[in-house]
Amino acid sequence: MTSFTPIIGQNQAIELLTQAVARQRIAPAYLFVGTPGIGRGLTAQCFIELLFSNNHSPANPSLKNRIHKRNHPDLLWVEPTYLHQGKLLSAKEATEAGVKRKSPPQIRLEQVREISEFLGRPPLETARSVVVLQQAETMRESAANGLLKTLEEPGKRATLILIAPGVDSLLPT
Repeated sequence: MTSFTPIIGQNQAIELLTQAVARQRIAPAYLFVGTPGIGRGLTAQCFIELLFSNNHSPANPSLKNRIHKRNHPDLLWVEPTYLHQGKLLSAKEATEAGVKRKSPPQIRLEQVREISEFLGRPPLETARSVVVLQQAETMRESAANGLLKTLEEPGKRATLILIAPGVDSLLPT
């Protein structure tokens, strides 16, 4: 059983990611594209399990659980947010707090700065740090410009995964 067992119909992508890890030729950034609901986020989780697993054995249940809950010190999962009363709230947090907004949530410059700080620290438990940008197409222009340098030079022990509906949905930066 591999980390990618829950993924259906993406054999070529799974093979590419598996071989990258096996050959220790992991790219500094990946773009997972496809229509919502196809499993881009799940594929990212499975890939992270593979990256964080030691000696190429399947990820243990504790590791899988920590990744699923996004509670791992070497993982930063960034989602679009609302700015409400000086605080950044995820869509879920905004709903729970009863905050109603007319504009959709966005990935903001403050979050990109957090990514830079996160990647500036060495990984604690694994060989690399991983940042996932969920709904990367919601990135504000200032955030995209701020992320550009990080994408060009993320560091030797860092991997960024951008999740979007398509390449054309991202800013050209």
